[in-house]
Amino acid sequence: MFAHSTDGLRAVFRRNQGVRVRSTIVATIIVALAMLAGAAIMLFMLDRHQDSQMYKSTGTRSYEIAHQINEGGMNSIDSELLRPTTGIDVIQIVDNNGVVLFSSPGGDTAAISDITPGWWNTERVDGVELPGRSGTYCGQITGAQFDGVDYNVITAVSTQPYFSGLRGTATILAIEFPIVIVIAGAGIYYFVGRALGPVEKITRQVSAITSSDLSRRVPVPSTDDELTTLAVTMNDMLDRLEQSRTSQLQFVGDASHELRSPLTTLVGILDLADDTDSPIDVDTVRSILLPEAQRMSNMVADLLLLARADERGIPLTVDDVDLDDIVGAEVTRLRSLGLAKVVADVTPIRVIGDPDKLSRAIRNLTDNAAHHASSTITLEMEQDADESVAIIRVIDDGPGVPGDVRDKIFDRFYRHDADRGHHQAGSGLGLPIAAEIARAHGGTITVSDGPDGGACFTMTISTGLEDAQSAIPSLVDPSLIDQAVTRTSNGANRVGSERNIDSLT
Repeated sequence: MFAHSTDGLRAVFRRNQGVRVRSTIVATIIVALAMLAGAAIMLFMLDRHQDSQMYKSTGTRSYEIAHQINEGGMNSIDSELLRPTTGIDVIQIVDNNGVVLFSSPGGDTAAISDITPGWWNTERVDGVELPGRSGTYCGQITGAQFDGVDYNVITAVSTQPYFSGLRGTATILAIEFPIVIVIAGAGIYYFVGRALGPVEKITRQVSAITSSDLSRRVPVPSTDDELTTLAVTMNDMLDRLEQSRTSQLQFVGDASHELRSPLTTLVGILDLADDTDSPIDVDTVRSILLPEAQRMSNMVADLLLLARADERGIPLTVDDVDLDDIVGAEVTRLRSLGLAKVVADVTPIRVIGDPDKLSRAIRNLTDNAAHHASSTITLEMEQDADESVAIIRVIDDGPGVPGDVRDKIFDRFYRHDADRGHHQAGSGLGLPIAAEIARAHGGTITVSDGPDGGACFTMTISTGLEDAQSAIPSLVDPSLIDQAVTRTSNGANRVGSERNIDSLT
C-alpha cells in the first residue's frame, strides 16, 4: 500500500510540476547533498589537522626535554623548554614514585601518575582531566633516565580551544547552508527558465500552426546548442509535412482530374441513352464505354498499388525469374504493335523476384518508350561485374527528357508540358509504379540521354543470388526466398543457346 501511495504522489508531482520546477528541485537537492558531503569532509579534515597539531607540539617538547635529561640530568634542561607556549599548557617532570620534580605554574600535583612509558619510550594520552584544571587535555609522556633515576616528561594541551573552533566552524556552516541553498535554488530556477525560454517560444509557435497553414516555422535560437538542433529539426519536420500535404493535395487533385475524363465520357453516353430512350449499340460499348471503363479500372488499381507502396511497400510474391524471358516477351509484344522498330540485345539472367511485378515495370518503361519514340526502341540487358545486379536499358530515339525534369517524371501524374509523342498520353502513373517495383527489388530507375539522342531509362534489379533476403523487402515470406534460391541454384548451369535469344535480335 505504501508503494502504491508513493507512486501516486510521484504521478501527481510529475503532472503538476513543470520541467523548470522539477529541474530546479532536482538540481537544488544535488547541490545540497554536495554541500553536506563537502561540509562533512571539511569538518573531518579540520578535526584531523587539529588533532595532529596538538600531538605534534606536545610530542616535540616532551622529546626535547627528555633528551636533555638523558644527557645531563635535571640541571641541564634549557629553561626555555620549561615554559608553556602556544600548543602547550602543562609541563611536568615526575619520577617513578609520582613525585613532581618540576611543574609549570598551576600544576603542582602530578598530572598523570599511572602511566610510565619507560626509558626513551613515548605514550600518547587523550581526554584526560588534570588535577586543579577544568576541561580535558591531551598530550604525550616521554621516558628519560639519568644516573639510574627514571623520569617521566609530561606535556599536555587543553582540547577546549580546538573543540570550540570546530564547533564554531560547524555553527557557521549550519547558518550559511540554508542561505546558500536558497540562493542556489533561485539561481537555478532563473537560469533554467532562461534556458527553457526558446522551448516556450517553440511551443507557442507550434500550437499556432494548423493543418491549413503549414508555412509558419519555429524560431531558431542563436545559442548553437541542443535547443538550436531541436528547432532546426522541427522546422525540417514542418518542411516535410508541408511538402507531404502539398503532394497529397496535388495527388488528390490530379487523381480527380484523371478520373473525371473517363467518368465524363461514361456518364455522357449513359445520359444521352437515357434522354433519348434508346439502347447503346455494341460498337459504342466496344469502342468507347469498355475502353474508358477499363482505363478507369486500371487507374484505380494503380492508385491502390501506389497507396500500398506508401504504407508498407509493394507486396511481392517471389520466385526464381528468368528475366530475359520477360524482356523477350516484351520485345515480341512491341514488335506485334508495329509502333516502332525494336532492337534487342539480351543476356540470359536469372533473379529472385516477383515475375508479375517485374513484367509490369518493364512494360511501363517500354510503353513510355513507344509513346515517345520516333522510329526505334532498343532494349539492352546485362549484369554488372560481380553478377549481383541485373541492368535493363530501354532506349528510344525521341526528343529525350530535359535535365530539369528528369527527377519530376517519376512523380505521380506528372507529364511534361511539351508532350514528347504522337500517341495518346498515359495517366502519369506508369513510371512511378515502375520505380516503386524496382525499389522493392533492391534497385533503382534512372534516366539519361540515349547514345543517339532520345531518352535512356536504366533499371537495376538485385539478382538476389548473393543475399536474397537483404535485396528483397522484409514483407516477403523468407521461406519463399529460400525456395526460390534453391530452384535458381539448381538451374543456374543452363546454356545460353537454349534461351533462343538470337531470335530477339
